Amino acid sequence: MNVDSSRNPLGYILFEVLFSLALLSIAGMTLQSALRQAILTRGQAEDYTTARFLLNKVISEIELRPQLVEEEKEGTFSSPYERFSYKWKISKLSVPMPQLPSTLPPGMKESLESQFKDYMAKVDLSIIWHRAGMKFEIKTQTLYQPEKLWLPPEERDK
Repeated sequence: MNVDSSRNPLGYILFEVLFSLALLSIAGMTLQSALRQAILTRGQAEDYTTARFLLNKVISEIELRPQLVEEEKEGTFSSPYERFSYKWKISKLSVPMPQLPSTLPPGMKESLESQFKDYMAKVDLSIIWHRAGMKFEIKTQTLYQPEKLWLPPEERDK
């Protein structure tokens, strides 16, 4: 019996199996990487949502105060939000006097000028947290009417 080696593809089976295993390995690693990234992205989205709710909680507590005082404060949240911390600052923001229209009646113009305050209360708030060794932060600023900010008597009279 004469065996023709060109018709018997036994040598190609090993190569095909190795090539198939390599392709399968690459596909598996790609799938694992995509799943890992999806899990991280989902966690970051949850963190941003949580941080936004915590930001609203802190700004609401500040807003409920009858009067604001220029100050800075830092702190952390209680369980289950101990990964999150906050930092806020209440300050005086100078506001320039706007140009009033010349068509205003003299009495109204004088009334507006006498009522004008050249400042507002400004609150800067940051929520900071860490995930997978990276630092994340969201910030907000809010302005309040001048009457909400308590100033020492010598600053008020200026």
